[in-house]
Amino acid sequence: MASELQGRYRLISNLGHGNFATVYLAKDNKANGALVAVKAICTEGFSQVEFKDLNVQFELEAKILMSLSHPGLPKVMAYFNQGMYFYIVMEWIAGKTMHQEVLESDGITQDTVLDWGIKLSDVLSYLHSRKPYPILLGDLKPSNVMLTYNGDLKVIDFGVARYFAPSKSPRTFTMVSPGFAPPEKYNRFDCDLRGDIYSLGATLYWCLTQANMAKFNFNVPPLRKLKPNANHWLEAVLAKCMEYAPERRYSSVAQVRDELVSVRKELQGREERATEKSSNILEQLYRQKYGDSHS
Repeated sequence: MASELQGRYRLISNLGHGNFATVYLAKDNKANGALVAVKAICTEGFSQVEFKDLNVQFELEAKILMSLSHPGLPKVMAYFNQGMYFYIVMEWIAGKTMHQEVLESDGITQDTVLDWGIKLSDVLSYLHSRKPYPILLGDLKPSNVMLTYNGDLKVIDFGVARYFAPSKSPRTFTMVSPGFAPPEKYNRFDCDLRGDIYSLGATLYWCLTQANMAKFNFNVPPLRKLKPNANHWLEAVLAKCMEYAPERRYSSVAQVRDELVSVRKELQGREERATEKSSNILEQLYRQKYGDSHS
């Protein structure tokens, strides 16, 4: 692969790679050397049929990204073919993946995970409400979410994103992320929007437990079995998100968001009551020692 693409993008370093794609940090020579991220999808080794499917998916992913405008999604500047590679050029996001942040921290609080869940719900709600057809993200997991240094959250990989139009869905080169992909993806490869809800639940569950999600084989234990101090309402929300049968999950990501907001309010209420109780105890101890004259 050339070190400079289209006579414009000079590759600097490898930011990460998956099964079929690698993301590079690059400089845009026609934009005063501005840093960008370049996703390179290699087609070497694919059969003609697979290449055709991959080409359809590449065009679809690029067009989807070019059409979107949301603070939780990367801005896409260009896409093109060169040699055996497909390329998508997008904004470079400085920060860590959610996966990195969780593993490098001393422990992620429920409040933080709830905040992430609400922000991810906002992104999914935006995608699911697109016209004329909703957009299925299709590959939500902790390593596909960036946390920027200024506190923003962005979903960075649309590996299987597509317009969800059941009567005219294009064939897609489907990639499965074990533990985070819903069971119907293994059986039929034709998930509806509730597949994203499953992946959202699995992502938040992993953030709290760091469990090997694939080993559960869709029989995910209750959250408090792995994290005894977890909120029971949050446990129920994640369990409903990860129901095996799609019809038993939430029917929309907006419902998930409402539930997560309710859990956050309940936790905040507990903290406020605990703080008030602690203040009352301290005040009583103070009065016992000094009397009312010192108050």
